[in-house]
Amino acid sequence: MKKLILPLLILLVVTVFAQEEQEKKKDRPVAEPFFNGYLIDAQTTVIQDPKTLEFIIQHKFGTFENGSEDIWGIYNSANVRLGLDYVVYENLQVGWGLTRTDMTHDFNVKYTILEQTRKNTIPVAVGFYGNMGISQKPKDAFGAEYVFTDRMSYFGQLIIGRKFGDRATLQTGVSYSHFNQAKIATQDYSRIGVHLNGRVKITETGSFIFNYDQPLKALQLTRDPQVKLNPNIAIGWEIATATHAFQIYASYSQEILPQYYMARETKEEFEFEQFNIGFTITRMWN
Repeated sequence: MKKLILPLLILLVVTVFAQEEQEKKKDRPVAEPFFNGYLIDAQTTVIQDPKTLEFIIQHKFGTFENGSEDIWGIYNSANVRLGLDYVVYENLQVGWGLTRTDMTHDFNVKYTILEQTRKNTIPVAVGFYGNMGISQKPKDAFGAEYVFTDRMSYFGQLIIGRKFGDRATLQTGVSYSHFNQAKIATQDYSRIGVHLNGRVKITETGSFIFNYDQPLKALQLTRDPQVKLNPNIAIGWEIATATHAFQIYASYSQEILPQYYMARETKEEFEFEQFNIGFTITRMWN
């Protein structure tokens, strides 16, 4: 009888651990809170499977203010970003992009800390996104005491999201933007912001999407009355397939990199005529 006790104990321990592991596997992450990592010009907590490569085109036309003269900004000045993102490990993504504003190269990283699960064992998704931008403006634009680090800017954001039911997902977040060089009369070195964005799935392939990004007065150095902390608001429509996403939208800021639309937006008035038509296209390989 004593000889049977040890094998029985081992069998009992193995069974308990197997059952616990099976229960964990049953509570899987929620399906497709967002189609991919981009929501207009904001980031989501979604990271694709390891070894996925994604190509991104982000394009914003001019403002509506000239009306039909330039086809509501389509034949006016445009801002464009081309980017590549690669998922190195599970929940870890790195990327590079080039934006027309200041011909800025950005090197970015995103990590999903928590994923919301279907049985609410984990009720929310939590992620971190950060980038470092390097401006390619002429050296003379940085002044007589130029050093290379003057070209650098940074953005960091903590993102918290939750999917509600089968169709709606909301995210909120707080961010910190910083530029190594600023014209103190009209610009700040650093700025804190809050964010709200989401998606409502209307059809199997179509969704209503929106962004709201609000710079705050915290850390504001300049007191120039012409510098206004207008929010960046965008609303649009997303069409998604297994490997592609196409988003068309109208947004207030013409900037694409988050530190620019949080700390460098120069529009003085928040009016409909100051909005821009834009689109984002993504293509994935894995």
